Amino acid sequence: MVKFGRIAEKNDKNGTVTVRFERPEACGKCGACGSLSQKGEVVLPSDRDIGEWVRVEMPENRFLQATALVYIIPLLGLLAGLLIGFLLGGGSDLFTLLGAVCGISVALVTLHLINKHVSKKPEWMPRITAVYHDKPTYGDLGCGVS
Repeated sequence: MVKFGRIAEKNDKNGTVTVRFERPEACGKCGACGSLSQKGEVVLPSDRDIGEWVRVEMPENRFLQATALVYIIPLLGLLAGLLIGFLLGGGSDLFTLLGAVCGISVALVTLHLINKHVSKKPEWMPRITAVYHDKPTYGDLGCGVS
């Protein structure tokens, strides 16, 4: 996954920058690089300067794995909790609801623990792969649009 953004903040104490995603004018409405959904920020280790444009990449397979985890784990927790609550409560709606709440809670704690584990691994972290002092041009974007 590739996104383009601009360095909005710099923290010299811990060596990080905050990248605020913005769609470069050259992107137009192409959407090839996910530019239609480029809202948000990310904090990354870097010594770049405020105002510089950067290309931020996360390996595609890691992005897909992370997305799957974020959707599948809560869904499985919810369904397992519903089933356990239903079986333990003899079909009672109250126990089914309590089971669902417990299942989703366990799933969220599990996601938090997974996040703590993978956030320490560099292959799971987005990284700055290119720096532009001015807004990127079509050639910089590399999407084949002219």
